[in-house]
Amino acid sequence: MKDWDFSDNKSDVLKAYREERDSGNYSAIMKKYKDPATKYAFQVLEGDVISSRSMKLDSFRHLQDLRRVEENDPEFPYTYDLDKAREIVQFASFCPNPDSGQPTPLDTWQLAILCKIVAWQHVDSEQGARFNDVIISVSRTNGKTYLATILIVYHFLMTINDLRNQDILMASITTAQTDKAWRYIMSTFNMLGSIPGFKQLYKKRGIHVVSDKVSDNQQNRLLKMSEQSGVFDSYHFKFAVTDEAGSNEMPVQRINENKGKITTGMTQTNGQLIQISTAYPDSGSYLYRDEKMMIRAMEKDGQRQLDDHLCMIWEQDSVDEVHDYKTWAKSNPLMNLSDEKRITMTQNLVSKRDSSMAAGTLADFENKSLNLWLQTKVNAYLTLDNINKAVTKRPPVHIDGRDCFIGLDMSHFSDDTGVVFTIPYHDDKKNRDMFYIIPHSFVPTARSQNSLEVKIAKDGINYRLAEEQGFATIAKNQYGYVDDDVVYNYIVDFVEKHHLNVKFFLYDAWEASPLVQRFVELTDWNAMPVRQGTLSLNQPTTYFRRLMDTHSVKIADDVVLRAALKNAILLEDNHGIKVDKDKATAKIDLVDAIIDTMYRAQYYFEGLDPDFKPDKKNPFAGWTEEQKHDYFKNYSF
Repeated sequence: MKDWDFSDNKSDVLKAYREERDSGNYSAIMKKYKDPATKYAFQVLEGDVISSRSMKLDSFRHLQDLRRVEENDPEFPYTYDLDKAREIVQFASFCPNPDSGQPTPLDTWQLAILCKIVAWQHVDSEQGARFNDVIISVSRTNGKTYLATILIVYHFLMTINDLRNQDILMASITTAQTDKAWRYIMSTFNMLGSIPGFKQLYKKRGIHVVSDKVSDNQQNRLLKMSEQSGVFDSYHFKFAVTDEAGSNEMPVQRINENKGKITTGMTQTNGQLIQISTAYPDSGSYLYRDEKMMIRAMEKDGQRQLDDHLCMIWEQDSVDEVHDYKTWAKSNPLMNLSDEKRITMTQNLVSKRDSSMAAGTLADFENKSLNLWLQTKVNAYLTLDNINKAVTKRPPVHIDGRDCFIGLDMSHFSDDTGVVFTIPYHDDKKNRDMFYIIPHSFVPTARSQNSLEVKIAKDGINYRLAEEQGFATIAKNQYGYVDDDVVYNYIVDFVEKHHLNVKFFLYDAWEASPLVQRFVELTDWNAMPVRQGTLSLNQPTTYFRRLMDTHSVKIADDVVLRAALKNAILLEDNHGIKVDKDKATAKIDLVDAIIDTMYRAQYYFEGLDPDFKPDKKNPFAGWTEEQKHDYFKNYSF
């Protein structure tokens, strides 16, 4: 099987699908698997339905995994159980929509969700379902709660029917949100209880539905909880659904801790956690982080990472699509249900968009109705869309022998020490002057109980991944402090390795430390302190934001730098603006280092010297040799 890698964006998912299809690799699958999940995967990749890149990745992965099943891949311990797929589809056909009291026919994409969660199983049946961590993300008003209800009721009535002492969970962020979902669940149980076949099952198991739980005579329980309670660590859930998992109504760290409690308890039950949500304004959410982690795994199809995770995201591919309603089915798949549904939803969404534009709240529409994560704080320095467009997985240019500007931001207390190498270059294809930024962080653990895990949880940044990718060095001494020797040697070695011509070494003017003095005295670099007030930083701060707005900068794909760019907000006074952060755990050290480099890099392409002072006594001061030559050549009297 060919090892596909879409992470560099050079290999297109649809081209890969067509190559595999035209080689006959999906012929057997098309004949054997007629279920909704496989049907939907083909629809997505054939272009029969409008879909996002993330859904194309998921669809390609599904078909490739079915090939692994059919080819008996010994390293692929999963199977796709068509009987279970039929069972969940049939069960869903009985479930009434609580809004109408009648079963609502589900579209293929909705049935695909149910089938993938239920039908993908371990080859070893005792290990149960394949996916123990599931993310389902789609715009509001696309029936998420209905699907969640079907899954929860199915698992209580069918999956644990012959088991005892099993716990199932329905949770949401707030009590109010949980209550709404729970009303759907109670209505569904009560309506199914009137159907003859289920009525007999209810009587046999003694199923009892009350305001906060559903139970039976085998000590099985379906529990209603809120994330605010946080009391999940004493349970071993067989199946759990968390609604609005990306919410910013609670601290990110606390929601992440709750997830850890739930999944830790599941290790004894081979349980499944289903996280259902839409995008939220705060892209610092752990759900956004997990989505990006899963997309990276799907991009590297041959590596088989996170095989026990499922991620299905219906989203727009760009904020630019807010003005192209014909693409909105990417984030609102219910539009594909029928022509009537598409017309009605399009009219409603266009009306919402236009009113949002008039009210100056377009970002809110993009977030809620197009399922786009945004950086929508009023004082946010950069947009998430611009950050994502600037990030590159591969260097856009060979850096060896080039000019560079080095920015250093020293650690204070729990902050990281951040260094960036800002390299100017010319993009011949775009005929544009550009900058390429390479970051590196030196991470202390002294203020985090000397524990990297505590540091990661507190900051919400995967420092371990950053170190594995070469973008970070974690403090190794017993005290958890950043070692000056390590910082100095890294920077000097990097410059020497790549034969960089350091134009300026720039640092915080207040950082009069032995480390900075080493660079001043032991290198021949132009070392320049940069005052950190708005008067000094206004121009470089504005310049870098303009670079990001005009897509004139490329940034190495580092999780620490991504977080720093998202965390940066603007501080403004009478003298101008500079970047700041809104909470102690929001790391922006690398952004500070970038702004320092821009203090001088902003003049690079113009060939200007801000320190230049003309000699008023010399009439030719400031003239180039060519200007003087032309003057004397045409001189006359």
